[in-house]
Amino acid sequence: MSDEYEITDKDIDSVVHYLTIFHPENANREFAIEMLEYLKAAYHRLALTNPEALEELYDAFEASKKNQ
Repeated sequence: MSDEYEITDKDIDSVVHYLTIFHPENANREFAIEMLEYLKAAYHRLALTNPEALEELYDAFEASKKNQ
């Protein structure tokens, strides 16, 4: 597995689906790609500037996995 996350068509389709439901005015591939790129950069910045917050996100994710 690569260390670098690459946006896939499946990711884009999933975001377009989300946008269709919650933000239909922005439900298109271009917006979805920009949103994924923004989120990718935001998580990178968070890891560099506030690793405690990133750990909190991890803990929330881990808890959600246990509840499945």
